[in-house]
Amino acid sequence: MDALYMIHANSGNCMIFRKYGNLEFNEDLISGFLTALKDFSSEVTGGKGAMKKLDMGATNIMLLNQEGILVAAALNKRDDESVALKALKEMLETFIQEFKDELVDWKGNLKIFKGYEAKIDKVLKNGKIAEKELYAPILKKKLPKQLIEMGALTKDEFAFANCINGQDTPEVIAEKAGIPLQKVEVMLDKLKGLGLIKHVKL
Repeated sequence: MDALYMIHANSGNCMIFRKYGNLEFNEDLISGFLTALKDFSSEVTGGKGAMKKLDMGATNIMLLNQEGILVAAALNKRDDESVALKALKEMLETFIQEFKDELVDWKGNLKIFKGYEAKIDKVLKNGKIAEKELYAPILKKKLPKQLIEMGALTKDEFAFANCINGQDTPEVIAEKAGIPLQKVEVMLDKLKGLGLIKHVKL
């Protein structure tokens, strides 16, 4: 998790901001943007639906809205979204319970939240609560073109194999190549079955 924003949904003010990664978003600007996005989503759906995720390529913004508090978490490719969502829900419920009286008629006083950041950091393990191990495929050695002539690989599979660099996960490979993840996984399974690739931990 690269960043966490706790936003007062009615005013759009950022109440608490935590930075865990290298993401450079101004908390006040993104708070206003996400609040407007929430309102737009609600208006479009007649109040019956809410935007839950904003896909920004390498970063996904997960959104939770409960009792006038909008939580936005910037997740990166290492984060397990289901684990992150569970942790954010628990954190938000605890926050609302602790500040329920102050939030009834909050006027923008940020001092009441001073010191609470440490509790959030603890719950979210300094942004690592949902971090998962990532692996990238890499060729064991340079592939000879005879593999095509022998019928072991097609020309497309051979070209694909030579694009594997040991730094990109299957998801990133699929995005860069512009092909479905399922197709990437099928080709990787074939290469693995032939003993041509291995996986390295990132």
